Amino acid sequence: MKYFIARSNRRVGLRLLLRVGFTRWHMEHLFRVAKDEIGLTHFEGRSYVSLKRHLALCLTVMAFVSRHTTRFRGKKNPEATLEQVCRALRLLCRRYLNRRRGASETQCLLDLLQYHQHRNQAATESHRKRKRKLKRFNTL
Repeated sequence: MKYFIARSNRRVGLRLLLRVGFTRWHMEHLFRVAKDEIGLTHFEGRSYVSLKRHLALCLTVMAFVSRHTTRFRGKKNPEATLEQVCRALRLLCRRYLNRRRGASETQCLLDLLQYHQHRNQAATESHRKRKRKLKRFNTL
């Protein structure tokens, strides 16, 4: 059983209310794709301006992907999804960058793993320093 709570004039018809209520699924799907595939949740900045820039970039990428998804669907492939197009574009970009760098896929993956290990090590050290400062502050 589904239900909706709506604040509207009595003049608004049931058909319009149902159409508006069921469009929420499309928005939730777009946000899930933006978070999983586009990188909407990858922001690690500290300022509002950089957050707005990240959101603008993610929306631009989302528009690009949705445009290409519509183009790929056409008559030949009506089952193409946003996720499939995102993964295909990511694979093409990765292969292009690997060729340009002159590195193999394995070497690029090892470099990426090393980068994440270095970043995690720096974050762990930063947390340790902060805990030490808090302990000294609490014992005073």
